Amino acid sequence: MDINRVLNFSSNAGRAMLQSGGETYRVEETISRICQAFNVDDVDVFATPTAVMVSVFIEGKIHSIVKRIKSRGVNLNRVHNINSLSRKISMENLSIEECEKELEKICIDDSYDTEKILVASGIASSAFTMLFGGEINAIIVSFLVGIITKLIFTSLSKSSLNEFFINSICGSVIAIFSILLLKIGIIKEIDKLIAGCIMLLVPGLALTNSIRDIIEGQLISGLTKAAEAFLVAVSIAVGTGAVIHLYLTMGGI
Repeated sequence: MDINRVLNFSSNAGRAMLQSGGETYRVEETISRICQAFNVDDVDVFATPTAVMVSVFIEGKIHSIVKRIKSRGVNLNRVHNINSLSRKISMENLSIEECEKELEKICIDDSYDTEKILVASGIASSAFTMLFGGEINAIIVSFLVGIITKLIFTSLSKSSLNEFFINSICGSVIAIFSILLLKIGIIKEIDKLIAGCIMLLVPGLALTNSIRDIIEGQLISGLTKAAEAFLVAVSIAVGTGAVIHLYLTMGGI
């Protein structure tokens, strides 16, 4: 057995889960299960939102590896598939070659088309606007504002711009469109429209995972994710608040 190959495979699986929005405890559990399936004597895993470290003890020697996490997103289907693969490895004793091929298939980009994502974003914005009690006109235009916001967010995410500024810009765009629609008389109030569209930017998964990690005892990862969610919330508030403050300063009502 090539232990270095096993280490590389298991850490790649863990990195893929972290990059796809997996909880820290689940990542550590998955990596440990994979290593134990290949009969290592002992395994220790330490995962954070920015790195995963794996150390195994076998035949009197210690082997370790570190993988950096440079980008994070949301792909819960990939998290589920990798977790299922780790259980399959434990039950069926797959070879390392078969494991690597399975992981490669799972990690192929299977995200939705841009058109579907934009339409789903528009529907989500309209649904939240309706949930917050928005009028029919606000519900309708929130669909368009949601699409525009998501399109801008996706475009900016491909650049090297910091996530803080991306969320600030998107928050500003939502506020600007809301004010313009109010001024031309399409909507009667902007709060419901802004609240509904901003939900596209709210870091719900990061906040949920942070609480879950803290409950599981992963204090470093949990607090890190909570801080990340807080900064995203602040960036949204800064972008939206700056535009609204400027509007009110200039005499808007």
